[in-house]
Amino acid sequence: MESTKLIKVWDLPVRIFHWLLVAGFFVAYLTEEELLTIHAWAGYLVLGLLIFRLLWGFVGNDYARFASFLCSPAKSYAYLKDAIALKSKRYLGHNPAGAAMIVLLIISLFMTVISGLVVYAADQNLGPLAGMIGGQQ
Repeated sequence: MESTKLIKVWDLPVRIFHWLLVAGFFVAYLTEEELLTIHAWAGYLVLGLLIFRLLWGFVGNDYARFASFLCSPAKSYAYLKDAIALKSKRYLGHNPAGAAMIVLLIISLFMTVISGLVVYAADQNLGPLAGMIGGQQ
């Protein structure tokens, strides 16, 4: 009988990050203008989580570190071609296509949070950019 060894790929900080990011994003998405204060705090949560993840990408465990999974777009494309042909290599953690998705997700979430902060400052004269962005006086 073969013994099966359990390999824990994602550490607790990454797991907590993932679920808090999901919660923060959906709270922000579902509240928008009707509950602006809750929406803004959900956005701050997402921003804080993104900053944490960037830091954890350099100091976390091996699977959390960007160096362990980031790769070139060419490698991601080659992986996708192999996956479609059903001959892709298996990976512990993120595969090259997953790595590309993570980069795009982090960039898009940062852009969403930054645009939200700009609009919040311009429309409500609130938030960390208030007074720096022209808006209602």
